[in-house]
Amino acid sequence: MLSIRKNLAYNFLLSASQVLLPLISIPYVSRVLSPEGIGKVSFIDSFTYYFICIAEFGIALYGIREVAKLRNKQEERDKLVSELLSLHLLSSLVTMALYAILITILWQKVQDPRLVWFSISFLLVNSFTCEWYFKGMERFRYITLRSLITRLLGLISIFLLVKQPEDYYLYYAIMVAAAIANLLWNNIVLFREVNLRFRDIRWKRHLQYTSVIYAISLVYSISLMLDNVLLRLVSTAAVVGIYAFAAKIVRMIAVLFTDTITVIFPRIIALQSEGSEAGMKELMQKNLQLLVFFTVPASVGIGLSAGPLVRLFLGAQFEEAIPCVQVLAAFPLLKSLNIFYCNQVLIAHHKEKLALWSLLTGNLAFIPLTLILSFEWQYMGAAIALLASELLVLLTAYGLASKHFPALRFSNPVTFLHAVLGSVLFVPVFGWLNQSALADWLILLMGVPLCALLYICAQFFVLRNAFALGLKQWVSSIVSRKQHHEQAP
Repeated sequence: MLSIRKNLAYNFLLSASQVLLPLISIPYVSRVLSPEGIGKVSFIDSFTYYFICIAEFGIALYGIREVAKLRNKQEERDKLVSELLSLHLLSSLVTMALYAILITILWQKVQDPRLVWFSISFLLVNSFTCEWYFKGMERFRYITLRSLITRLLGLISIFLLVKQPEDYYLYYAIMVAAAIANLLWNNIVLFREVNLRFRDIRWKRHLQYTSVIYAISLVYSISLMLDNVLLRLVSTAAVVGIYAFAAKIVRMIAVLFTDTITVIFPRIIALQSEGSEAGMKELMQKNLQLLVFFTVPASVGIGLSAGPLVRLFLGAQFEEAIPCVQVLAAFPLLKSLNIFYCNQVLIAHHKEKLALWSLLTGNLAFIPLTLILSFEWQYMGAAIALLASELLVLLTAYGLASKHFPALRFSNPVTFLHAVLGSVLFVPVFGWLNQSALADWLILLMGVPLCALLYICAQFFVLRNAFALGLKQWVSSIVSRKQHHEQAP
């Protein structure tokens, strides 16, 4: 349990960097680049990442699960890593051919060879990706430190190189360079730790297991990576730019919570393989409570503070994104619960086909919804389509989890009710602040801490929320142990 807490701490630091660093870069980028330039970058970036998902062949999640099982069996683990790397390299070669065909067809939507060359470079280097190995080994300290270094270097590069609207291609080049640096760093460490051998390996034996997970990954990535692409098919690059930054805000905040699922997933698998059903159930319940306790107030807060948030961080030329952010405010809550039910419940219990069915309901509906609604309402249509698809996935995944695993009790109405009641207190706070003549930065500086304080007081002293009290007890025990350690001779 101590290692999980350390991993969660490292992961929180990593997730925080995914929010804090963009909070520094986005205000600068949104004022230097035009919505059209950002739209061009968002289109090629989403297009590239979906092909990375195609090349991944289900290995990312499958690799984490299998490496976690073989964590203490080095010889078997080395063979597994060699086989999965071989499989990914082959799938990447096939994907590159498909990429070449589609980028030719969609050339009129790109019209910049520089963006395409950066995209191709990323795809080539990604052929050797192995992030799943480090997650399966629960090496979250390494992942965090590596990512922080590359992100900081990328942030510095943005301020040094991106100076005018025409520099949108440099902005994308920096994004690609940071991602490639992560990939190469991983490979250097992996080659030192793992005895890779590409003779007498049987990569084909994994196909029967990765196929369903692969389908899950492709379907899951439709709303995550193809939203900008679909929107660009029926609108302009400027519209994509407005939507992309609105979606980026809510997705950055969602990452703070969804990444806890990534940390806990390997431990759930380990407990399951050890036959510790009670320990697994307890860990899953705490994970669900953690998500609900924090994502409900986060979503309410985003909706109420959308105005000053957009004006402060995106600038006047992106003010049209305010209603888009308000529509997407519930995204952190819906996305966190979706990933929990699909990963921690269904996939962890080898019910990949049920997880696939859950994702199909929402993500296949997302394609026609986005095209139809975006044609009529542009970026607002895309936002409505995204939220509707996430809601469909949640309803299906929750229904399947409850049906197939009724004994695990995958709902916590008390925690949810307490979270909603605590979040209602935000309404008068931001209602008054938004009507005031205060500057946007002052509204956020006053509103966010005050709402957080009201929420905490409501949970601890009024509602007496069990999860909150347990969290307080855990923090107190850590402080007590530290003081005892310092006083010991």
